[in-house]
Amino acid sequence: DATAPAAKGVCAVPRFGCSSVVNGNFVGRNMDYFISPAPVFILWTDGGKDHYASLAMTFAPADPANYMKESITAPDDIKRYNTPEQLARLTTMAQDGVNEKGLCCTSHVVDPVNSNNTERGTNPGAPELSMFMVCRYVLDHAATADEAIELLKKRSIRVMNRGLILHWIIADSNRCYIVEVVNDQLCYTDKKRVMTNFLHTQPGINSHPWGFERMQILEEHYHEGTSVEGMYNLMRRVHYTQAYDLNTKPYWYSEKTGVGDDGSETTIQTPRYDPELRKEMEKYAAALKVVTPENNPLLLWETTYGTVYDMANKTMRLMLHEKYDTFYDIKL
Repeated sequence: DATAPAAKGVCAVPRFGCSSVVNGNFVGRNMDYFISPAPVFILWTDGGKDHYASLAMTFAPADPANYMKESITAPDDIKRYNTPEQLARLTTMAQDGVNEKGLCCTSHVVDPVNSNNTERGTNPGAPELSMFMVCRYVLDHAATADEAIELLKKRSIRVMNRGLILHWIIADSNRCYIVEVVNDQLCYTDKKRVMTNFLHTQPGINSHPWGFERMQILEEHYHEGTSVEGMYNLMRRVHYTQAYDLNTKPYWYSEKTGVGDDGSETTIQTPRYDPELRKEMEKYAAALKVVTPENNPLLLWETTYGTVYDMANKTMRLMLHEKYDTFYDIKL
């Protein structure tokens, strides 16, 4: 159970490993969930009198119960989304994108154990906004990162599913915010430009900071991300085929943090020899060997992609993680 509470020094294995970086006009993002036969969609939204045009990505999550099965048939899952009703709903659930004003937003999963949220919402009585629609709302209605924050303050962001909590990077060419919902409060900081899967606005309450090692690598090589090519290469350093590899050095699930429960400098580490952790990781590795593009050519992979946005030129570079030298340059 990826959402189970983790004792200090021990962590549950998550099924996600996303990373985002903002450097000047460029935003890099890896969307790393677990394998699934559900399709990924590129979304073009036309502008109108009440919303901006945008270019974004979304995905259709499949049943988590199927993740570890050896026989996953893509056509059956695709049929579930091949209706006008399902496709129309998917357009509201953008996961990352850029709009015509050069505003970019990316969303990541964070462990709900850490967030202390209820279903109260961030601003009771105000118009409600699901976490899953924050990225779409921002791309549709905000011209700048500052404006996005003000718009979100006027909404009540609700946790619609306590098993899946999101946080966001919202950026333009001048400003960048990490935005989170903690204790039913809208929290944000402009002090960081790298985000992975743990709370950044209130780091002291993280039970375990998933992605701290990815964050360290991205910060160390941050200077590379000053062009589309540079950001593309930077995100290759931490893409998901490494995140689920037992032989990766550093080992992604033996992570450290520099913040304790009270905000003090400390270390939380899951030993590599932890037998329960090793057992879970071996299951993941086995699943990846069973379901691959080579032995299941009908499979469409969910969220195993990376994107690089050039906010000044409103472009996206879409990378495929299984064939990471393949990419598509797309313009709004």
